[in-house]
Amino acid sequence: MAYYYEEYYNGLSIVEYKTVRLKKPAFMICGLPDAGLVGSIAVSHLINELKMEEIGGIESFRYFPPVAIVHKGEPKPVLRLFSNENILTVISEIPIPTSAIYPLAIALIDYAQKKGIDHIISPIGVGVPNRLEIEKPRVYWIATSKDGAALLEKLNLKKFEEGFLVGPYAVILKECKRKRVSNIVLLVESFLEFPDPAAAAETLKVLSNIIGVEINVKPLIEKAEEIRLKTRELMDHTRRALTQMKKALEYQLPLTYV
Repeated sequence: MAYYYEEYYNGLSIVEYKTVRLKKPAFMICGLPDAGLVGSIAVSHLINELKMEEIGGIESFRYFPPVAIVHKGEPKPVLRLFSNENILTVISEIPIPTSAIYPLAIALIDYAQKKGIDHIISPIGVGVPNRLEIEKPRVYWIATSKDGAALLEKLNLKKFEEGFLVGPYAVILKECKRKRVSNIVLLVESFLEFPDPAAAAETLKVLSNIIGVEINVKPLIEKAEEIRLKTRELMDHTRRALTQMKKALEYQLPLTYV
């Protein structure tokens, strides 16, 4: 497939197969492997439900393993970009290597700014020890802008007040705050080491209200076991990556606030 556009960011390349013009307000939704694969499952379901079009991808000879993703007989980037009217999604087929987290976060934020994105949305699973006892996982939020906070305050959700975030979404949050870019973080109670479609469904319900698009989560619940089986290997690789990143720190409170 010929590239329409390609740009390099410190060892990463973002390519587009066609021109991308998004309506306003524009949202970038990130589906990067993390606790419970919440973001990955949610964004994969969103892509299918909204019949989003694949428009590009992200590759790196420096940071990513030598992996070729083949879909319908065609090689694909390990991170793929999809769009639909005012939504741009990023989904990864591999856990993000620790060395790639900072350059990837910076590249995504820069790319979002160039595309006129109003809000970068990060759906995150936060592993809780008693997840089996929780029937309906709660969703919390963080926002780096007043506009983002205004969207979330209308939804009667609890703000995430104290704690650590670890991994790619943590760096996106910090860099967005530093660069004055709107980052909406949705944190849902989830399993840490097992794929959690139910937690992804709760995140999508909130996301639906933010982006103003109805998202049917019923298939996600009905196919939960199938999804767990399909994502088992990705979860296993992600679990090892999260261990290296000290994901367990998220159970701590910062010393400053004890």
